[in-house]
Amino acid sequence: MKRSLSILVFLVIIMLIGGVLTSGLINGVPTIIQSENPDASVFQATPEQANQFIIWVVFVLVNVIGAGLTLALLFWFGNREVKVVSQMPDRPSDAEQLPAE
Repeated sequence: MKRSLSILVFLVIIMLIGGVLTSGLINGVPTIIQSENPDASVFQATPEQANQFIIWVVFVLVNVIGAGLTLALLFWFGNREVKVVSQMPDRPSDAEQLPAE
C-alpha cells in the first residue's frame, strides 16, 4: 500500500513538472491583441459569456457527480447482494436433486 502511494505521488509530481515545462510559464507566451472588443477576444469575456460559461460548468459538474453517485450506489447494492449470497449456506441445486433417468 505504501509503495503504491509513493508511486502515485511520484507520477503526480512528474505530471506537474511536465505541465509547467510545456505550459511556458517560465518565459511566458507572447500574445498579439487583435481586438479590444471583448466579444472578439479569447482572453476577455463579456458578463453574458462568463455567466454562460459558469452555468455550463455547473451543469456538467452536477451531471458528472450525479452519474458517479448513481454508479457508486449500483455497485454498492451489487456488492451487498454478493456478500449476502456468499454468506448463505451451500444448498444442493434443483438439478442435483432430480433422479437420474
